[in-house]
Amino acid sequence: MTGEITGPTTIAPGGTTVVKSRYTKNGSNVAAATVMLQKYSGGKWVDAAPITIKDGWGKRTIYPKGTTKYRIRNYNGSAISSTFNVTVRSAAVTGEITGPTTIAPGGTTVVKSRYTKNGSNVAAATVMLQKYSGGKWVDAAPITIKDGWGKRTIYPKGTTKYRIRNYNGSAISSTFNVKVTGVPSSFTIRGSGFGHGVGMSQYGAYAQALAGRQATTILEHYYSGSDASWRSTERNVAVQVFGPEPYGYSKGQYSDEKSTTTTTVSGGTWRLRSSSGTTLTSGSGRTTIAWRAMSDGRTKAWVNGKAYYDRSGVALQWSGTRYLSSSGTKATISIPGTHGIYRHGQLTVSEINGRINVVNNLLLNTEYLYGIAEMPSSWGTSDRSALAAQAIAARSYAMAQTMKTACACQVVDDVRDQQFSGWVKENEGTNAYYGKIWKAAVNDTVKSSTNALLLTYGGKPVVTHYFSSSGGRTVNSEDVWSSVVPYERSVADPWSLSAPGNSMASWTRTITQSSARSLFGLSDVASISVSKKSSGGTMMALTARSSTGATSTISGKSDSLRVRLGRATTHGSLPAAWVSSIG
Repeated sequence: MTGEITGPTTIAPGGTTVVKSRYTKNGSNVAAATVMLQKYSGGKWVDAAPITIKDGWGKRTIYPKGTTKYRIRNYNGSAISSTFNVTVRSAAVTGEITGPTTIAPGGTTVVKSRYTKNGSNVAAATVMLQKYSGGKWVDAAPITIKDGWGKRTIYPKGTTKYRIRNYNGSAISSTFNVKVTGVPSSFTIRGSGFGHGVGMSQYGAYAQALAGRQATTILEHYYSGSDASWRSTERNVAVQVFGPEPYGYSKGQYSDEKSTTTTTVSGGTWRLRSSSGTTLTSGSGRTTIAWRAMSDGRTKAWVNGKAYYDRSGVALQWSGTRYLSSSGTKATISIPGTHGIYRHGQLTVSEINGRINVVNNLLLNTEYLYGIAEMPSSWGTSDRSALAAQAIAARSYAMAQTMKTACACQVVDDVRDQQFSGWVKENEGTNAYYGKIWKAAVNDTVKSSTNALLLTYGGKPVVTHYFSSSGGRTVNSEDVWSSVVPYERSVADPWSLSAPGNSMASWTRTITQSSARSLFGLSDVASISVSKKSSGGTMMALTARSSTGATSTISGKSDSLRVRLGRATTHGSLPAAWVSSIG
């Protein structure tokens, strides 16, 4: 007969361990039997618990109340094992919630602890309340012990598991929980619209056109005090399609901060010309030209195994344009990384601060506007007034821009100014079906290369901001950005909400309780409200209230608040600042 402890031989008060026993007769395992675990108590051996033997072996979990000596005997005591011990550490600590175990957010409850050694209360000590957080036990708060007992008020931020340990961890209590209830796990944000809200609502313009309004009427509604009429215009516009940042955005966010690129000519003929007008080389058919910004400030063109240089930039011209063989085969140009293909004008390639800069030189009234990709061409299937309004707005915006040395351009080809995709827009649809509709709408607004419909205020071109759709009213410029712009006033825009196909007439987003707490800096968030709105109905302040009544408000310009709240949502962004409710 043998017996041993196969679990820990030293345990904390209230802990367990395992006894293992072997029973043999004549050197062979006993097939089946019951033996008795005995403990030494009161100066004698007493039976403690039976152990079932199968094929010679058996085991049992035991729960020693203190340090104890054990042995195993068979049924009649004819076989007795040697003795073995289990040591129970003398210190013992208990913990329990004596206040409510379920509380409201921001509420409190009470932890009570007892600390003993060798069965007697500890006169004075400090034990530690621990909580289970991040997959491990961490210290939460000390509890002062006097005459064996101590208590502490706690402020759980959420449902939490706790325990008590003594100073060196030799005694640890069983775990106990506090459940926190009463605040939403998440909030639903309900709103409408898409975009910043200043100027013309594109869906609104579409709905007005379907209702029979003309382009000039639409524009004069959205831009207060403006005049849409035939005016003299500039002939040309320079559009950066590839190159360094001119506006101060983070480099690479929109810009192409590269010292090299390529241009590929497809179809027709082409030539390279120096800044002085000398033809450097020419060719025909599909050709790729490699460009490099040299360290000495020159621009290098490498084509057909030969290099060409110019310090002021090289012009790439192709057939079917006003620069080369206008009646010839219509070639197109592509550049890796841009979102356009270029059919009109010429490209001027130059070096700016060690970067390659590519500018498309175009006629403003037609060639540039043919490539503006800011409104679906399909909106002009039955009436072209909305598209014409977009064309006039885009022309006015470009006219209002000045030449910038940082890009050798007036406008860039993306959201920093206006989306320009060139031939991609003009050739849209099967056999350019939609592209032809857009071109027709542009042509509706043009008399000549220097005379077209233009939107002005006080005789000057309007810097026309526009966006997709509103929540029923546009927004004053100063409520979104900083400056008061006299022609960008809040006006009624019920058309946005009724426009066919507007998926953003209503939308929802979600913010979790955790993100709401972080956003407002509260221990919990019971409710969120829009506490201040602009004259256009967009949010300018949000106020959160905790379950205890504490409040926190965040405020700002509508668009910055939209970004701030949007980042906290599970979606990561918010379509617009027209928020009707959060709950």
